Amino acid sequence: MEGVYFLDDRSFYDRTTVFKNDEKRKYHRSDIGKWSGSPPKTSPPFWILPDMFWQQIKQLSPPWAELVPDIVREIGRHLLCEIDRHHADGLCRSWRDALLQLRPPPPPLPRLVLPEADGPAFYCVPSGCRPHPFVLPPAELRARCFGSYDGAWIFQAVDQAANHVLLNLITHQQLNLPNLIRFPSFLLPGLTFDFEVAFVAATLSSQPTDQGCVGASIIGFKRRPLNPRHIAFWRMGDEAFSQSIESRWIDEELELDVVDLLYSGHGAGAFLFLTRGENIRVFRQPIFPLGDMQTTVLYFERRGDDDDDDGRPVLDRYLVESRGKLLMVVRLGDREPGRLPTTTFRVFEREDELFNNYWTKLPDLGGRMLFVGRGCSRSYEAADGYPGMEGVYFLDDRSFHDPMVVYKDAAQRRYPCSDNGRWLGAPPPAEVERCFPEQGPSNYSPPVWILP
Repeated sequence: MEGVYFLDDRSFYDRTTVFKNDEKRKYHRSDIGKWSGSPPKTSPPFWILPDMFWQQIKQLSPPWAELVPDIVREIGRHLLCEIDRHHADGLCRSWRDALLQLRPPPPPLPRLVLPEADGPAFYCVPSGCRPHPFVLPPAELRARCFGSYDGAWIFQAVDQAANHVLLNLITHQQLNLPNLIRFPSFLLPGLTFDFEVAFVAATLSSQPTDQGCVGASIIGFKRRPLNPRHIAFWRMGDEAFSQSIESRWIDEELELDVVDLLYSGHGAGAFLFLTRGENIRVFRQPIFPLGDMQTTVLYFERRGDDDDDDGRPVLDRYLVESRGKLLMVVRLGDREPGRLPTTTFRVFEREDELFNNYWTKLPDLGGRMLFVGRGCSRSYEAADGYPGMEGVYFLDDRSFHDPMVVYKDAAQRRYPCSDNGRWLGAPPPAEVERCFPEQGPSNYSPPVWILP
């Protein structure tokens, strides 16, 4: 958010203003904004106008109402967020009439939820990564978030490792998710054993209110939290999982661990689970009955030394679909300790030739805006109204690798929340932009994207 923030102080040069009566006195208030310090072609101008600012302006109707329509429309063209446009539209009749002549704002982008001390704060990228107000039910203010789905659905654990729900932030509709896995006894028919589980990541095959919606998840067991995580599926309304699939045996290689999941709608549809070894486990629809589900593993040729990791440690990997292709986004860390972990990203596209699969590195983002998060990565186009805003937008999800954090008490629980930002897709030294506010660790949730 570096830049020069300025206000309209032209009245400084008018010595007679303060001596005029109310009808003739005019203080200019239109020349307000931010200069980003970059050429226009690489960084769009943001009009940083907080919500309180709009409320105050409404009380100062005469100067703002007299702005010529061309100036009002120029302001409106820079308001890329639908909430900002709504505030401007409601300022007065002359503004509303002028803004009606503009195209609607571009399609909305995900908002970043940062868990602050007094509850979650919602940060908007098109508004210059500043917060917007959002109302949450009291019970959800300090819930652990572990993913999201299109339409402002958010996955939450109200009690950290229990009471898992799916909440819609617009309608406040809440759907219960499984908290147990139920195994039948092989010795005594009719007897079952229940084991408590904790969701780590999740996604859906469609809107949760659609008939036939299936959910997929990465889960851990309360009895053995340090054991490898499992893959589990459920139908909306299920009280318990009926089966789970181990990502690997305890003594098997760590490369078999699943680190992300995605639902692909191609063909009949399938859930894809990315492993640490950069292979993909595929579970094809129909998922239920589980005994008839078709599954396979897509093995990829190991990436070579020409992929330009520069010896940086791989922090995480994500799957995202973009322009009909499957991408893997690799998050790289710093070779030197003591800094924020994320330093750069590499983006690869899946290519298959006969029976072989390859990850081919993309030379650039090509105008993509990739928002990465477990189970909720999405791709958008800068050409759809966000010029100069291509990049990989990322959040701090380091707690995914700490299986014990959900079982600690609040005094010891730490969810890192500082490693958020945007990778510009440009060469060093300006690779990562820390465009979101500084944030210390939370004791109730990691950050999460809210998908429009």
